[in-house]
Amino acid sequence: KGVARSGTYLFRVREQGGALAERSKAKGDRSFGFYDHVFPVRGKHQYGDGIGAARQGHSHQGQDVFARCGAPLVAARAGKVQVKGFQGGGAGHYVVIDGKKSTRDYVYMHLKGKATVGEGDRVRTGQRIGEVGESGNASGCHLHFELWSKPGWYEGGHFLNPTRKLKKWDRWS
Repeated sequence: KGVARSGTYLFRVREQGGALAERSKAKGDRSFGFYDHVFPVRGKHQYGDGIGAARQGHSHQGQDVFARCGAPLVAARAGKVQVKGFQGGGAGHYVVIDGKKSTRDYVYMHLKGKATVGEGDRVRTGQRIGEVGESGNASGCHLHFELWSKPGWYEGGHFLNPTRKLKKWDRWS
């Protein structure tokens, strides 16, 4: 009846008509994590400018995550690729993913090159979508990450501050 909540789960196995299987402490904990999002930068990283930082003619709308150029970039949430593009004076190579059953759009900017997924493609949570870069108007290699409410990015949705979510996903990824 819906998607399981993020958290830690434990399988309990029972023989048909029998008792629960014994859990050996020698083999360690058999619990596992189930999370509906992952942190998009796969590798060592640090947080940069956040929401509202001054920019020429506007304020910063996104959270920057600095990492080495070429670090793998993955989809934070499963969904459908809505836009794959390039904007020389701003975003550089970017991709927008409409999050599956989330009412959110996930925006990844300043990729090293073209995204490895195309418009209309369905992606899985954690699927590689590109690499961290500094394309467009960027200083240093980083991901500029945005989160948008429905109906979505440049479709009448509203920008949502992604910083708390990113830090939460960072803790468990």
